[in-house]
Amino acid sequence: TTKVKNLDDNFEAVKVKLSKEDLIEISAVVPAGDVAGLRVMGILEPYSWRIANTLPQK
Repeated sequence: TTKVKNLDDNFEAVKVKLSKEDLIEISAVVPAGDVAGLRVMGILEPYSWRIANTLPQK
């Protein structure tokens, strides 16, 4: 996220509660397998948070 408004929207999205019927309807239109995969382009994966070295807590 590059804008504060987008960050605020992301925080607000956590408050959205979907019913079981909502999830069924969404899954019917966009199957989970259609959105699976890397979040970033493969060439950027080496710079991902997944390989970051975090200092131990003191």
